[in-house]
This record gives sequence, structure tokens and C-alpha cells, in this order.
Amino acid sequence: MGAFRRGLRNPFRNVVRTAVAVCLLALVVGLLALMVQAAFLSRQQLGRLEARVRTLIELREAGAFGTGGFGGDKPIGEEDFSVDTIEKVKRIPRARHIVKIEEYIYTPQIDPSKENAYAMIIGMRPGSAMRAIGEIDYENAQLIAGRALREEDDGKPVAVVGKLYAKQRLGLAEPTETALAGREVSLSGKPFRVVGVYTTENDFGDNHVFIPLAAFRETFHPGKKLGKIFVNVDSVAHVEKVVEELKAIPEADVVTTPEAVSTARTTLGGIAATSTFGSIMLFAVGGVLVAFVMVLITKERIREIGTLKAIGASNAEVVGQFLAEVFTLTLMAGAGALPLAYLSRPFLRRTLGLALEVDRGVFLLILVSSLLFGVIGSLYPIMKGLRLSPVEAMGKA
Repeated sequence: MGAFRRGLRNPFRNVVRTAVAVCLLALVVGLLALMVQAAFLSRQQLGRLEARVRTLIELREAGAFGTGGFGGDKPIGEEDFSVDTIEKVKRIPRARHIVKIEEYIYTPQIDPSKENAYAMIIGMRPGSAMRAIGEIDYENAQLIAGRALREEDDGKPVAVVGKLYAKQRLGLAEPTETALAGREVSLSGKPFRVVGVYTTENDFGDNHVFIPLAAFRETFHPGKKLGKIFVNVDSVAHVEKVVEELKAIPEADVVTTPEAVSTARTTLGGIAATSTFGSIMLFAVGGVLVAFVMVLITKERIREIGTLKAIGASNAEVVGQFLAEVFTLTLMAGAGALPLAYLSRPFLRRTLGLALEVDRGVFLLILVSSLLFGVIGSLYPIMKGLRLSPVEAMGKA
């Protein structure tokens, strides 16, 4: 027990070195935990996206993504992409395989007084999926407070807003059903009652407002024009044939499943690969750092080891002392990693576009990483201590 207590006190014999080592290791451990979480979330998000769009086909204005880039050209189908396009969709020969058609209209809302000035107002049929325009692809919005738009809301001035929109424009830092009571948002000078708050787990997608399509037309007067049409096919086997027939509609571009997922796969795959590589590099850096510190400590303790062995200390006592010392260092670093991870989270969220959280999973990752680094750091002093004889130690001192 005396050797163990010495090991717990030993890190404080050189306070400056210990403080530097703990701070560096805490930074490594905190970032490592967040990078592992980022790799997991990106792969999880891609899996959900692929599962969601296997039978989904998007129609948009022909030429909307032309040679001038997004917004750079006047779309070829801008004047004709409308509710009449839906009627053409319903008349294609294989329309019997289409189980659902969803129509959307978009208009920007710009408020320079807000940090995220650019928001999107989206008109949709109540009951349709809330397809927010995310940083990567269309995101199915998930409600976190209140309710979605219902069929009885058709034509009524009600709205479902994103989490970021609610925070910055309505002052709702923590949306709840109670907090929504009496909340309104002004669109084109008309008040809309907020009935729900959603999230897509990224700020861009959380800065939209969904309102009933009829209320959108009444407020913004777009005529018959549409922004997007989404078509759901009854099975994957029929998607290809339906796409061929939809491509005959001149005012519409057709985005098939592989095209819809390709950008997300590239982006999320890149994030996952970067996060995985970053995790490996951080783990290597942490392992080298702990090993280096323990090599320095062991070399300083050669005479001490020899003295302990000369007065009868067993190998188990020597090993116990070093284990106590190295795990004290790494667990102190783990404790410091929690606040560092929390402080790093906003920057990584903006950089990676993922909903990183310092939750129980991150806590467990920090704990496991600290213990692994402790194991790595203990290897050299244990082997050195077991092999070293008292005579050899006194000779090197």
C-alpha cells in the first residue's frame, strides 16, 4: 500500500511537467472523443439518408443548376414548373406506381438584424414530410416541441419553425409546448401562430419555417408556381422506369436516388474519413505523449527503483507504484478533457456540420481513452522496473 500511495503523490514532485503533460493529454483526449463521435454520426446520417430516398424522386425547375452554378442562371423551367407539372406527372403511363406526390414552394426571408440573416419559408401540403434544405441534402425534420402541420391547418396562418429560427428570432432557447403558447412569427407582415419546433441537427436546416401551401399562396402570391415536387414510387424495382417517363416533362429536371445521395455520400464520407483519420492520429499522439513522459519519469527514478529493491521491495510494489503514477496522470487528463471537449464542440459543430454533444457517450470515450493511455504509458516503466537489478540501478545513478 505504501508503494501505491507514493505513486499517487509522485506526479506532484514535478508540478510544471505534470501540468504541461496533463493539459496536452486532456486536449488530445477531448478532441479524440469528439472525432470518434463525428465519425459515428456521419456514417449514421448517411445510412438514414440512403434508406430514406431509395424510392424518392425529386423534380425541380429545368436548368436550376445550370452552367452558372446555383442561382447563376435563370432556370429553363422557371415559368412552367407549376401545379400543371403535377398533372403531367399524374398522366405518365406508369403513374400507377407513384404512391405519393409532394409539392413545395420556397421563398427567402432575410433579416440583417439576426446572426443567420438568411432563412427559408417553405409552403407545403399539411401531412407531407417537412423536407428542410440541410447543409448536405434534404433533411427530414424531426419535431422537438409542439406538433406538425395537420390537414385541418390547410390555409390557416400556422407555422412550424426550426430550432435555430426559434432561438434567434423568437427567443426560444429551449423550445417546449408551454413556451410555444402565444408565439407568433411575422411573414410578409402577416402573423403566423407557431405550433411546432423541429430540428435537422444542423444550423442551416434549422433556419426554415414551414407553413401550409394555401396560406403560402395567399401570403406571398406565387401563382401556380412551385419550387420542388417529390415523387414516391411504390418499390425500388419501378423507380428506373418512372424516372424515364418523368424525364419527358420538359420543364422539369429529374434527380434520381443515386444523384440525390451522391453529394451526401461524398460529403459525409469525407467527414467520416477525416474524423476516423483524425481519431487515429490523435490516439497515436496521445500514446506517444504518455509514453514519452513515463520514459522521462522512469529514467529519473532509476536510483529510486534500485534503492527500493535493495531494501526488499518486490517487483509487485515497484509495478504498483508506476501504475498508480501513470493512471493518476491519465485520469487527471481525462477530467480536464471534459471541459475542453465542451469548449471545442461549437467550433467542430460548425466545421463538420454535425450535432456533436458532450453526452454520456463522449464521457465513456474519454474514460476509456484515459485508461488506454494509462496502459500504454505503463508498459515501459513496468518492463524497466522488472528487469532492473539493484546493483545495475546504483551503477547508472
